[in-house]
Amino acid sequence: MMCPLCEYYPCHQMTAEDIYDLNTSPLMNRTVLKLKPRRCKLFIIKYLDGTLKEAPELDPANPDKALMQNVDTVYQVGKELVPVIVLKPKPKEERKKAASKSSGKEKKGIKS
Repeated sequence: MMCPLCEYYPCHQMTAEDIYDLNTSPLMNRTVLKLKPRRCKLFIIKYLDGTLKEAPELDPANPDKALMQNVDTVYQVGKELVPVIVLKPKPKEERKKAASKSSGKEKKGIKS
C-alpha cells in the first residue's frame, strides 16, 4: 500500500504482477494526471469491410501483397499518448468498506 507513495515507485524490486495488482486494487485511487506524448512508428490498416489491423511489420517502400489485399487506407501513427498515473491509497473508511465487501464474498464462497 505504501509503494506508490515512494519516490522510487515502481522500483526494480516490484514485479509486473505487483504493479498490476496495485493498479487494479479496490483499495487504491488511480488517477491520470496527464497524457505524455511519445514517438512511435506504427501502421494501422483499414480494410474495405471496415476492420482495422495493426501492422508493425509493414514496410511502406515494399508492402506485402497479401497484407495489402482489400485495403482501403493505411494510417501511419507517429506519436502515442502515454498516461501519467498516480496511485494513492483510498481514505481509511473506504478501504475498510472494500475490505469488508471482499471478505464477505470470500465467506459466501466457502459456504456454497
